[in-house]
Amino acid sequence: MTARGVIQSRLQLAIIGLTIACLTPACRRTAEHLQTAEPFAVGVSLSTNVIHVGDVIRLTLTAVHPRDYQMTPPEIGRGKEIVVRNQTEKTKAEGTNNVRTTLSYEFTSFVVSNHTISTGAVIFAKQDGTTVQRPFPRTQFAVQTLLLKPDVTPRDIKGLVNWPAVLPRWVLPFLTVLILLLVVAVLLRRFISKRRTILQYPPPPPPHEVALRALRHLLSKGLIEAGEVEAFYVELSTIVRRYLEDRFNLRAPERTTEEFIREATSSRLLSADHQMLTRDFLEQCDLVKFARYRPEQEAMRSGYDAAERLVTETIPPPPPQEAKA
Repeated sequence: MTARGVIQSRLQLAIIGLTIACLTPACRRTAEHLQTAEPFAVGVSLSTNVIHVGDVIRLTLTAVHPRDYQMTPPEIGRGKEIVVRNQTEKTKAEGTNNVRTTLSYEFTSFVVSNHTISTGAVIFAKQDGTTVQRPFPRTQFAVQTLLLKPDVTPRDIKGLVNWPAVLPRWVLPFLTVLILLLVVAVLLRRFISKRRTILQYPPPPPPHEVALRALRHLLSKGLIEAGEVEAFYVELSTIVRRYLEDRFNLRAPERTTEEFIREATSSRLLSADHQMLTRDFLEQCDLVKFARYRPEQEAMRSGYDAAERLVTETIPPPPPQEAKA
């Protein structure tokens, strides 16, 4: 290499070094500016731009923004023009300070025309109230229908089918289930209509039988022989009261036994002889209970006989059929 060439080479190297030295601060300032700037980039993509009525189209809205900002997209649903069926959102870290928010929409349209998805703005907001807006990217799609195309002709009708045709697969299970339901219905009807033996309990004994049985039980206790006057007359009056209640269907729970028997005696349910017999019986009960009267065994026996006579003489007559038998 000649001396002139060496000089030119050194001169070129010097010029390149000077240029690099001058551009280095500017490049450093540009990098620092990109790092401190707040990006609010918004992008939109469609799965297709042309659909038919009722077809589903997918839209993806992507935005890069700082972490402390929350993105709010505009409402894209609009009557029958844009019917949103599904919407999902995903967030992913983008660098150290930013995130990438992706919104996915699935929508359709029932209006044949060219549609603009949205003319609104994407809003980024912080908790302190600071907001940043970016216009929604202009995105359009077309909705078409086959009925409006003149070159589309309807399909020809199908030919005749031989009968019987092949039965569908669902016919056999359907018939099986139907037969089972009919069998169950027949069995259930037989079970419901079958005659069953109804347990019939014997009727309760008549009041006079109950009273006479109670009187015999009282007599078997030996209260007369033991001189238990008060216990004897209390139980005897109770037996008479229960008999009168059941025999003549009388109920007076607010009355004492003596009051009840006295009212029954004054009613028209008892004859004059029975009224007198019951009145004598009551007088003995009152004397024992209130006057401390202590009758002899004969008087106690006569009170028992009066109660037994009252029961036996007021036994209702048998029905006409039983009497004839």
